[in-house]
Amino acid sequence: MHHGPHRLGMVSPSDWGLAPATREALAPWTQIGLDSDVWEERARQATYHWLMSNWRDEVGAFAGHYKALARVYEDPQLTNLIAPWQCLAAYDRFGDDELLIKARRAADWLYGTAVETHPMSVVIGGVHDAWRPDELWTKFTAELVLLNLGLYTRLHQDTYLARAIEGGGFVAQAERHGFACKYEQRHARWITRGWQSFGRAFAALANLHVVTREDRWLTHAIAWAEMALSIQANDGSYYLIDDEYYSTDLAADELRALVGAFELTGRVEFCSAAMRFADWHLRMQREDGSWWLTMDRSGNIVSPYVGPGDIPNIAVALLRCHRVTCERRYLTSALRAMRYALAQQLTPADGSPFVDDPNAVWGYWSWDPRYDHTMSGDQITHLARGIWFTLDYLAGLGADQARADVAALHDEGFAF
Repeated sequence: MHHGPHRLGMVSPSDWGLAPATREALAPWTQIGLDSDVWEERARQATYHWLMSNWRDEVGAFAGHYKALARVYEDPQLTNLIAPWQCLAAYDRFGDDELLIKARRAADWLYGTAVETHPMSVVIGGVHDAWRPDELWTKFTAELVLLNLGLYTRLHQDTYLARAIEGGGFVAQAERHGFACKYEQRHARWITRGWQSFGRAFAALANLHVVTREDRWLTHAIAWAEMALSIQANDGSYYLIDDEYYSTDLAADELRALVGAFELTGRVEFCSAAMRFADWHLRMQREDGSWWLTMDRSGNIVSPYVGPGDIPNIAVALLRCHRVTCERRYLTSALRAMRYALAQQLTPADGSPFVDDPNAVWGYWSWDPRYDHTMSGDQITHLARGIWFTLDYLAGLGADQARADVAALHDEGFAF
């Protein structure tokens, strides 16, 4: 196990200190069918073609879900919490200032429409849920903290650091009230039952610590991580929806949080918890490389669907686990997940009737099976960033390590 350095960002491979992959560095991986040019083209088209078709310049935000059956977009909503992460990661890769401008405008739109800003509010900095505006969610607030920190570290404009700190204050208040999932304004109460996203909370607070160098944020971050130790199930998993259900939407960030807590503190119990959760995922990984969307504590499948966007996000978390533990099984699982993820992008070669829709092609499906045939920016951001994280991580392993890993994967019969 390796402890440090503290590059805990999750928006872009550069946040991990990774350089953009080169063909030369990825050459060993071609033996198992990895074509980096194809992967890069998928991510580029996901960004410049599909995500940009969702941009609404008159509003300064990305549209909500695209409904491919009806060929209509929803109005902008909380998709803008994480869709701009793709812009930031692409900016790091391509140096395109226009992408940085769009990320900034989306964050400004969110702050003006979804954030509690009244000076007298006891939950200032919190983000209102789009469907139940009376509720302010810890998960959403943490996501906006990460977006604002991403903007601050690239633009060096104090406004975004101030907004990140404001949101961090809300997450700290949630901690004080039993690590609450949300605040209900109508009844002026914090609620602990719901979507317990300790991973997003930890990431927001830990990265505030890294950026500001203020120990108070580290104290808050570790409090969330210690809480996570106390609620891990005997099987190694986390059942974070209503304390009853595992969800792939509450898995990747939680795994990264446990690894990150180990990296920050060197405390082995965090790494052990991360490995238990990662190993649970290895046991539950489906033949196609995905995971069921929702399962209960008894191992029953609650929803017979996969959330495709969650799969590359979990893959990136497994890469982080591999980085710290050097256990090859996590790398293998991550690559299996990415193989699945690539198959969920609508490409011109798919033979699907939807390829004739310019607003759908290069997009990423929300559900598998398709259910309502929707796509959204908060799904495709995980695919594009998953591609970039995977390529850059593999390229950074070094030639000797790559050859050994490729040989092992080949012996296991793995190929893209």
